[in-house]
Amino acid sequence: MMDDTAGPSVPTRVPGRFAVALTLNGHARVMVATVAEQADEVRERHRLDRAATVLAAEGLVAAVLLSAHIKGEERMTLQVASERPAFAFVADIDAVGVLRARFTPPSGLMPVKTFSGMLSAMKSLGQKELYRGVSPVIDETFEQALHRFLKQSQQSDARVRILCRLDAHAHVRFAAGMLVERLPGISPEAFAEHFDAPMAGSKFEDLMSGFAMGELAGSPVELLGFQDFVFRCSCSRSRVASMLRALGKDELLAIKSEQGQAEIICHYCNSKQTFDPAALDDLLVGLPPVA
Repeated sequence: MMDDTAGPSVPTRVPGRFAVALTLNGHARVMVATVAEQADEVRERHRLDRAATVLAAEGLVAAVLLSAHIKGEERMTLQVASERPAFAFVADIDAVGVLRARFTPPSGLMPVKTFSGMLSAMKSLGQKELYRGVSPVIDETFEQALHRFLKQSQQSDARVRILCRLDAHAHVRFAAGMLVERLPGISPEAFAEHFDAPMAGSKFEDLMSGFAMGELAGSPVELLGFQDFVFRCSCSRSRVASMLRALGKDELLAIKSEQGQAEIICHYCNSKQTFDPAALDDLLVGLPPVA
């Protein structure tokens, strides 16, 4: 954690990029996300090994693709609880392109392509939950899990591709995804006929190259806009101090007596904030004892 004057995290990496476009004469919406630098920051902050990094990077891409329709002060939170293999992933994204994510455990997983558990996505505004969708994941990749979620929880007819590549040192060098969504004006059959073979059978890099050149599955692409993404946590020393003060005078005195100091590690950015005895004394000023 940083102090409030510096901000909770200063992005130094190349921003991720999210693009939205129309194709098939306006009957299909295309969303493309590239977040290699941000996925690698998740790896670095949480000290992930190679297997965990791949899953975390794919999860981050899925989260960015799901965040396409948030606006204003809204947030999108994607959570995955996997039973086989056992892991948990959470990503939190706001409408201006600030994201953060966590994956546990950081190591010990065998390299896997599929997993089984539950995937949930929540759209919120402040403390108010606006929407929550949940779907099972049954021996599926993140790509397949996102497709199932879109179909079952959002009744969206879409095709999804997600790909992550690591270098020899397990750093994320490529993490991207593409989501093509059917819009009104075209039948499910015609949509499937146009996109099923290219989306399933083409190399992902070829799809991305075609999109960059203004073409997808033989149809022109009309770019609507871009959104940059950076990893930045909302934690700050003042927020942690407020949380500690909320514990009350008796609890803070117990922490000071038993532990000597308070040490808080942020769930998302994994940075540590320490309150030594003098800092705890400052927090105690003005606090009434718990009745």
